[in-house]
Amino acid sequence: MSQGKEKEFPVIVERGPTGLKGTAKIYSTPVSVKGTRYDSFTVVYYSQGKRQRERFSDYAEAYSHAEEKATQLSGGEIAAVSLKNEDQRIYGAAVDSLKPLDISLEFAVREYIAARKLLGDVSLLDAAKFYQRHGRSITKKASLREILDAMIHGLESDGRSAYHVRDVRRHVGAFIAKHSHDIQEITTSHINDWLRSMDVKGRTRDNHRDSVHNFFRFARAEGYLPKDRPTVADETKRTNDPGAENDVFTVEEMGKMLGGAPDWIVPGLALKFFSGLRTEEMLRLKWEDVKFDQDVIFLNKRVTKTKQRRIVPLLPNLKLWLSPHRQPDGLIAARWVSAHTLSKAWSNRAKEVGVSYKKNGMRNSYISYRVASVKNVAQVALESGNSPGIIQREYLELVTEEDAKKWFAVVPR
Repeated sequence: MSQGKEKEFPVIVERGPTGLKGTAKIYSTPVSVKGTRYDSFTVVYYSQGKRQRERFSDYAEAYSHAEEKATQLSGGEIAAVSLKNEDQRIYGAAVDSLKPLDISLEFAVREYIAARKLLGDVSLLDAAKFYQRHGRSITKKASLREILDAMIHGLESDGRSAYHVRDVRRHVGAFIAKHSHDIQEITTSHINDWLRSMDVKGRTRDNHRDSVHNFFRFARAEGYLPKDRPTVADETKRTNDPGAENDVFTVEEMGKMLGGAPDWIVPGLALKFFSGLRTEEMLRLKWEDVKFDQDVIFLNKRVTKTKQRRIVPLLPNLKLWLSPHRQPDGLIAARWVSAHTLSKAWSNRAKEVGVSYKKNGMRNSYISYRVASVKNVAQVALESGNSPGIIQREYLELVTEEDAKKWFAVVPR
């Protein structure tokens, strides 16, 4: 029988004076390999508040190691014996106070020093009380990417539009790509520095800022951040950039793009120039949504960006452009699989006829010419799915009433 089996485990090894002992324990932890049992002994002790385990195949080696560790653990306490009077009392009281927490005095001092370096003049107790009030509401922990995935899933489950989900994924994803911090370590400066580093127009930067702001609000609502505290994104600022003037096509430019265009591109071009549909809406629009007998285009929630139904007038010249290509059903833009490829087809057409392509220019043109034509901001806002404020601020006085008459008089030859 081995020496280890003669012992009663665990074997407690103590070194140092009474009351200030360092302790290590030896456990019998035999192992079996292919049916053969081998002795094994594990030495367990605590160092800086953490449980340490070391295994030995020989009991004598295990015992010797346990003695060594117990002696090391009592080293500080043995030194304390040389302390006198009040200092020795204070030391002993500190060690006794830490025993219920199973933390060494050395570890407690190091942790306290590290905490005070972070807190500055704020006391550790005040910080703990603050955490008790606010930090307890943090119930989840995840990476920034995992939080974004949870947000996207929530938006999709709530029926938010694909456009909104796309923008959130794109904007917040760009922020996450530049930051690997835990969400609780992100600061307002992190967000502001990222926003200011973007080489984009003011409106685009503000769109990114709004998405990140909503991301942090989602994190707070879901328990990734303290629920009753402002988020760091709340302090970020929007730009004062009013944005560039909306680019519009002239009547001559529009005529060049439509005149002589191949049949497969005419319906999309005509709808963009004379109804102001968004490119993403064009991808979902079906021929049965165009009510030729009622002179309207019916956009249901399946089509619109805002998930709100909208009725757009089927103006006389647009009706003439669409009629030769009319189909009983099916997607009007079935040829294209994404908004990007559809826009690319239009930009290529502009290049073919020597016209400078303007991003969002076709929708901007319709709204601008329509406002000049009907002089009713609220009506055009309903038709285009914009707010009256945006129409008032960005589309007035870009074109004249005379230009508008020419625009909506363009018909197929």
